[in-house]
Amino acid sequence: MPKFIFILTILIMTWKWGICQKMPDKPDKNPPLLVPSSGAPPSMRAAQGPLQPPLPPAPPGPVFPQIPTLSEKELLANLSKALTTIQQLNKQLTAGRVWFTRSPTGEIEIKGGLLYQGVVVAVLHFHPKEGEPLPEGLNPHCWRTSLVLTTIQDRFSSMIGDLKILPAATFAEPEACWIFPVVFNNAIVTHIKIFYDGLHVVQDFAANQEMLFYGQ
Repeated sequence: MPKFIFILTILIMTWKWGICQKMPDKPDKNPPLLVPSSGAPPSMRAAQGPLQPPLPPAPPGPVFPQIPTLSEKELLANLSKALTTIQQLNKQLTAGRVWFTRSPTGEIEIKGGLLYQGVVVAVLHFHPKEGEPLPEGLNPHCWRTSLVLTTIQDRFSSMIGDLKILPAATFAEPEACWIFPVVFNNAIVTHIKIFYDGLHVVQDFAANQEMLFYGQ
């Protein structure tokens, strides 16, 4: 009898062990956390201090046909088309938003986006203390300002009608575009680019991203 009980006990233990092997393990209450896609784990990011929000990714640029090999005569023929485009553009530019930035050396810069069809095609710089548009290349070297952006915005909007695109261009071969100066009060304040075909206005993608991110 004891031998029979011993054998039965062994069979029961073997049967239970087989069932346990087939049963799946219980899942943990919380799944493991993934490292954030921005890079460092949360503990490392906290140690580094608050992160500055990055600029949003740049939108895809306009799709132009492949630039054919054009002769100087053909390019000059396109210049006359670009002049016509500029004459039409003179009446369709609008003032975008303005924003503060700092140069690599810490100097204050005030920028305004010049818009065509809602996107930035050129950038104007304003004096950080006086609020007037600056000629290209002139840097007042200011590290502080008491101006508020609403003052610059009003100034920018009021001067749009006085901006004039000169009907004279240089050609930028790497970019394959015509570059026209924009004048205010006898000073060149910015430039507008027209694609080599003379028909398309070239957007300033970097400035458009700055305006969307920092503009007020």
